[in-house]
Amino acid sequence: MKKSFWVPYENASVYPTDEASKDAIARYCGENNWQYEFSGEDEVIIDGVSYEIYRGYETGSRGNYGIKCKEK
Repeated sequence: MKKSFWVPYENASVYPTDEASKDAIARYCGENNWQYEFSGEDEVIIDGVSYEIYRGYETGSRGNYGIKCKEK
């Protein structure tokens, strides 16, 4: 597992809400057969590793929003 990774987010022109972020992370984890559990508003545990959820501008995306999980 990487130290941080971007989660695919289809509606990149709109800031992702908590609900949209969690839906995207759940879908991504399901596609990769990873176990996950949300441990807080901006935290998720994926395969036993705790990640901080970042919602904001995706680097190099020319103003598009994204969702990033960064290892704590």
